[in-house]
Amino acid sequence: MLLETAKSVEELIKKVSDFRDRWFGEEPLLPWCRGQERAEWSLVPKLYRSEPDDHQIEYEIREEFATRAPALSDYTKPSENPELNNWESYFVMQHYGAPTRFLDWTESSLIALYFAVRSNPGNFRAAVWALDAWWLNRAVIKRDEVLPPADPGTLPADRKSVTAWLPGRFKRARLPSLPVAVLPTHTIRRISAQRSCFTIHGSENDGFRKLSNKNKRPRLVKIVIPSWEIRQIRRSLESCGIDETAIFPDLEALGRDVAINWRSGAADLPHVGVYTRLGRSKTHGVGVFAIRKIRRGTKVFGSDDAGMVWIDKDKTERLERW
Repeated sequence: MLLETAKSVEELIKKVSDFRDRWFGEEPLLPWCRGQERAEWSLVPKLYRSEPDDHQIEYEIREEFATRAPALSDYTKPSENPELNNWESYFVMQHYGAPTRFLDWTESSLIALYFAVRSNPGNFRAAVWALDAWWLNRAVIKRDEVLPPADPGTLPADRKSVTAWLPGRFKRARLPSLPVAVLPTHTIRRISAQRSCFTIHGSENDGFRKLSNKNKRPRLVKIVIPSWEIRQIRRSLESCGIDETAIFPDLEALGRDVAINWRSGAADLPHVGVYTRLGRSKTHGVGVFAIRKIRRGTKVFGSDDAGMVWIDKDKTERLERW
């Protein structure tokens, strides 16, 4: 896995474009991107975050959702083909927050960046992941393609290559271990608006890490967004028209959007006026690190009027540890 940093919308777009050129050349393909609010989060789907060791609970979740969803939903009528219906309902489950083995990705780097900074208060790093989905499928199912398994036009022989990742609701089959990439059918507006695409995990809850460790040059990149750039990136995205109603085209999102736009922006972020942070140090275990350039004479601890107090090391070593 590669690790990069982007401090602005422009930097992120440039990095994703560079990976597109490197991975695909002149082919009309795009990296898949995924925004995450916390940079330290792994690529683990919701189902495995809460029940990492219990794969059987998924069958009960799917059954309850399939039973109750028709009376509450406005998406297109599911296919009469049971296998297609399995995929359609699973895609809808993911988009309405039910725990699944899916991870959401998008073909738009700006949409991924929006999800990374959308709810981030600005006191911790976010991340945007970039993935070559075709590389993933070559590595896992030995096919240089990404298919929509719920599309009636997909040939049964092609659909069979990913069928093992989503057995029927009443089939408790053994899952493959690593994730695979699939495309959704656009049965609901959110999927189209977000240019959604998906990976579906197998039995390994951290399958991407395992896959990356097995490959010398994995086409999976983590682009870290520094915490102190979060607010400015959100403003830049607003200027590009990337907001709540663009991502969630419904009245509920419009209500959230106007509330955000007219909320006072006077509150400072937690890092305003802060020049240093604590972190792990290879020299002393814990150290103080600068997070920005500090001019000569700057009062690093602005609200502290006391002078520096030095304590002998041998005195601290005798203190009780707790």
